[in-house]
Amino acid sequence: MTTSNFSSYLKSRKADFLADNGEGWTVVMGNEAGDLDSLASALGYAWLRSNTSGKAIAYITTPKEDFALRAENLYALGLAGINHPFEELYCSGDPMPSQVSQFALVDHNVLHTRYASPTTRVVAVIDHHEDEGQYKDTPDPRIVEPAGSCSSLVARLYQSPSNLSIPPELSTLLLSAILIDTQGLKEGGKALDVDREAATFLLPHSLLAHNEEVSASSDNQPITHLPSVQFLSATLGEKKLSVSHLSTRDLLRRDYKEYAFSMPASDDATQSSKVIRVGLATVPLRLSAFFASSNYPVEEIQDWLAERDLSILGVLTTFRNKKGKGRREQLWIVKATKEGIAENLWRGLEVSDELELERLGFSKFVGKANVTDESEDEDAGEVTTDEAWFGESYVARAYKQGNASATRKQTAPILRRLMDLFTSDALYKDAQ
Repeated sequence: MTTSNFSSYLKSRKADFLADNGEGWTVVMGNEAGDLDSLASALGYAWLRSNTSGKAIAYITTPKEDFALRAENLYALGLAGINHPFEELYCSGDPMPSQVSQFALVDHNVLHTRYASPTTRVVAVIDHHEDEGQYKDTPDPRIVEPAGSCSSLVARLYQSPSNLSIPPELSTLLLSAILIDTQGLKEGGKALDVDREAATFLLPHSLLAHNEEVSASSDNQPITHLPSVQFLSATLGEKKLSVSHLSTRDLLRRDYKEYAFSMPASDDATQSSKVIRVGLATVPLRLSAFFASSNYPVEEIQDWLAERDLSILGVLTTFRNKKGKGRREQLWIVKATKEGIAENLWRGLEVSDELELERLGFSKFVGKANVTDESEDEDAGEVTTDEAWFGESYVARAYKQGNASATRKQTAPILRRLMDLFTSDALYKDAQ
């Protein structure tokens, strides 16, 4: 199958799905952050399921207006001949047919409430995040296990004995997702054996296979030594970090996930007051550069909180210092009217052995629009006792993260446990 045929296949698949009003189809859905891993995993599993278990289509959760925020996604799609993704892919913003009742989840393991209904069934789960324990009976397969990339778990399904071949475009997309998620299968990094095995399987089936170096490669040598793999990994990494042109709002919505936690409702409570909404945005810049992304970054952050009706916003930064070492910082903004939330959040985060957080003073980055790097030693922490307000409505704290290997995949479960504890405590107190 040529890349043009693959593109045509996706376009016709989308047309058939909409013509059927979704009846009898399985919608394969990645997580709402819409990174390359979610995109590739959805396309990869949808192809597999279509050829083994009935009609399936990948649902790309990225809204049309947000595609430009992820240059690495557009680059990888371009390699696969998908140059007009809104025409070829079934995306957020396209209609969700009324007859859709079956979902397969990749790169997450809980269906968002907006798609849930009494007739909805989750028929497959493939994920590498913390298992939230749902859908124990209906999914086949149900795979929730550690991996550097969910795409590795999808690729492993193609390795099971069968006559089904994987299209080179899909192999390239899955390989690209693995490389970008594991920093090129870096030794000592996030890559596990399942990632290395998947990448080794995918490479000869990918569009890189025509390279003489790939075809002549020994099975005993790691693929990371191949110039074509190194080039693809480096290019994807550069595209991912190419965010200097994005505004504060763009950076917040580029890699964003949202969570909702139910609060006990008093008799006079409104529906919105029963729910605590929390957003987590991963930003590939240090905080000083993040606050230099717009002329009025604080106002744009406040606008995002209001737009999404958030009680809490966490900004999780990832960057490299001058020595090339990976570093992370965290910024948390809490709506001041939510009594007790901030104190519980600070306490839980600051005692986490997994995150190893150390307070940072806002004077290091807030209000320094021209500062994109720290003049002092980058590894020097600064402890502060001020609470640092975002105006009268919000309170915020910033931290240096000691454990630079802990990503949102580790932070989100910590947050979830803290919020579950807070809401259960509030329920107990409300019953007194």
